[in-house]
Parts: sequence; C-alpha cells; structure tokens
Amino acid sequence: MGLNYKHLPAWLERNQIFRTLFLFRKLFLLKKSFRHHSQFAEDISIALHFPKKAKGFFVDVGCFHPVKYNNTYRLYQKGWRGVNIDIDDIKIQGFKILRPGDTNVVCAVSNKPGEVNYWSNGFYSLTITLDEQFASGKPGYLKKKVNADTLTNILDATPYKDRTIDFLTVDAEGHDYQVLTSLDFDRYQPRLIAVETHKTTLDEVVKEDICQYLTGKGYVIVNWVGLTLLFRREVPSPV
Repeated sequence: MGLNYKHLPAWLERNQIFRTLFLFRKLFLLKKSFRHHSQFAEDISIALHFPKKAKGFFVDVGCFHPVKYNNTYRLYQKGWRGVNIDIDDIKIQGFKILRPGDTNVVCAVSNKPGEVNYWSNGFYSLTITLDEQFASGKPGYLKKKVNADTLTNILDATPYKDRTIDFLTVDAEGHDYQVLTSLDFDRYQPRLIAVETHKTTLDEVVKEDICQYLTGKGYVIVNWVGLTLLFRREVPSPV
C-alpha cells in the first residue's frame, strides 16, 4: 500500500481484529529509516536548536504516525515528552502503543470549538484536512463531520496546562493558520515552531498569513527543510 489507503466499509474500520492487525503491520512491519524519522529529515535540523541533553515539552498537531514521518520521535527517544493530537482515533491508538509516555488526544483542531466538516481520502490517510480548498479537485475525498476544539482548550485539559512549549509542530493540510491562531501564545509561548508551506520561493513565504502572523509575534524563519518551515522566537511575545 502507498501513503494513503482507500476508503473501507464502516464495519471493517470498526472491527477490532482488523484494527489490531492493521496497527501491528503499520507500527512494527513497515520499513523505517534509522537516520531520520521526519518525512524530509526535519528532525535532524530540529534537534540542533536544543541542547543535546535537554528534555523538553513538545506538541504535535496532525501527528499521523508515532515513528514514521514524525517530527518528535527523535526527541521522544531523548527523553522529551508531550501531547500528540490527531483527528483519527486509529492513529492515536498507535501512539498509545509506541508512545505511552506522551499524552495522546483524538480531536480536530481549529480556531473555535464545535462541529466542523472535514475531508478524508481514505483509512489512515496522510492528508486528511479541515480545509475544503485543499481537498477540492483531488480524487477520493469524502466530506464528514467531527467535533473540533482550539489548541488552547486541548492543552488546558492535559497535565501540561500553562507550560511553555519547547517545540510545536503543525501539519494540518491547509488548516495550519487556524491551528496556530487557536493557541494562546501569551501562555504557551512556543520556542520553536514547525509548519508546512507549499510555496516555492522565500518572497512568497514571507507574504503568507502564517509567516505574517508569527513574525508579528516575534518569530523569525531559521530553516526551511522540504515542505517545512522552522520559526524560532527571537523576542518575547507581547503581553
């Protein structure tokens, strides 16, 4: 199978034997890189922004897989702990198996709580999105409904309430701006942020809403790896 899976009958998705066998294959049998775990080796660059022996706190929105294509697994191996959030309960089941030291949450993240539409193109898909424009024109997407909450509300319900985030990574397939604006930066003040861009030049990147929003809060771009931009807080966030 490729990165995305076809839509399955609802009865099969709910079948516990199928889910157990699927997760066993997904977590333990698929080939993984031993040099890096992120999709474009972002985790190597991310680690360089923190002391080698640091044990910090991360938040991963749109976490997908506990090891593969994951920006926080390298940090987890070094003793970091954090909160992993994904809209799919099957993905969070995998995190509970391989990342039991983390707080793992099933929820959609948006800039206001309540029921929202989302678009899925298959079981355990890499590209589920709350952004209709992202899904528009692409084959295989089905519209569904799910309850969403703000990132602040989700974190407030964990043991990490009001703790400064050392590393925040967001992969929300076109909904990243809404995720970022749902966080109370005055209280959580992420030190390093990873977020995707599909722009191809720096001139285009700096005009994006995300870049404008983060630079307005005292962040600067410190790296660009694959599709991922890294922003570091250079001045204290406004109080």
